[in-house]
Amino acid sequence: MKTTTPTQEQMKPCIARFKELKPRGAHFQDKLGIPFEVIRLINPKANYVVMAPEAMPGHLSPNPAVSGGDKGVFRIGIAECSPGDGPARHVHWKTHETFMALSGKWELQWGDKGEESVVLEPFDLFAMPPGVTRRFVNISDKDAHLLVIIQGQPDEFDDVGLSPEWGQRIVDKHGQEMLEKLIGHGWRFSLEKADDATK
Repeated sequence: MKTTTPTQEQMKPCIARFKELKPRGAHFQDKLGIPFEVIRLINPKANYVVMAPEAMPGHLSPNPAVSGGDKGVFRIGIAECSPGDGPARHVHWKTHETFMALSGKWELQWGDKGEESVVLEPFDLFAMPPGVTRRFVNISDKDAHLLVIIQGQPDEFDDVGLSPEWGQRIVDKHGQEMLEKLIGHGWRFSLEKADDATK
């Protein structure tokens, strides 16, 4: 077999330019009708899907900048958070989530109440095992970026359960109908396995 030399044009689908990425929140707002301020209660300032298999099902991996990773299967993303910001406390039941600080300082918390934690500085990495409740928070004094890699089988990528307290925050601020809309699109506000509890 011989090597190939693709043209610049042929290689465009293999390149993700950060400044051109659209955060997942834009997809949720434009395609699902869920306002950004609702997503903002449970997600960081911006969460970008940089690379994922093209046909990955579910609502958590929309429109990757680069389609790939279907040999492994994994999704690569970048979370951007303001100081003190981070997503809701959540659990991945089957997928493995790995974090690497790209800038700033990050507190990685784990346990149903965030009882344990570790601080990551640039290029520190933390591989969180499945079944552990977790949350990350930017503890820097300016916006920072965190590389997030999720690995698993294609049908496992929506295995996330959010702590029920975050569902209540949505109800308090946006009403029960908005929570039901999120649940209707696949979000779960429970730290019990999906086969152990109903939505």
